[in-house]
Amino acid sequence: MENKNKKSLLKMRSFQDGIFVGLCSAGLLGYSLYHHHFDRNTSEWKLSPFLFPVLISVFGLLLTISLIADARREQKAAEGADSKPAKEKHNLPGAFILIGASIVYYFLLPVIHFIPASILYLAGLFVYLGERKWWKVILLAVITTAAIFLLFGKGLNVRLP
Repeated sequence: MENKNKKSLLKMRSFQDGIFVGLCSAGLLGYSLYHHHFDRNTSEWKLSPFLFPVLISVFGLLLTISLIADARREQKAAEGADSKPAKEKHNLPGAFILIGASIVYYFLLPVIHFIPASILYLAGLFVYLGERKWWKVILLAVITTAAIFLLFGKGLNVRLP
């Protein structure tokens, strides 16, 4: 006899998010591989403009696996509990704040360039997310920006804004 409170995997938010991220990542991977091969691109992969989208899509596929595993774990936990499943909370104001901060960051990039704009963006988000120790905010923002700059700007020769 099947449990009436059992939540379908397709109705779980993390599963839906996993499917969406997986489809976007697979599409980006296919697009990048196709265009690198067929656009008369004679450059090596390490110099190809399609390398970065391939890396992003691989990380997206790994995120997909994680999201689907979380959904399965949540479904098994719900099977063990006979109580009514909790309603999922949505944080729309937080999403709008993140989108607004990202838009401001986008417009700041050409004005004050990558490093200062990124430090300000990350510091603002860390403060919004609840970090109150100023030295941690500055340290995290500077280290993260420096790591991105060194990895992509210097190590992979990706042109940063």
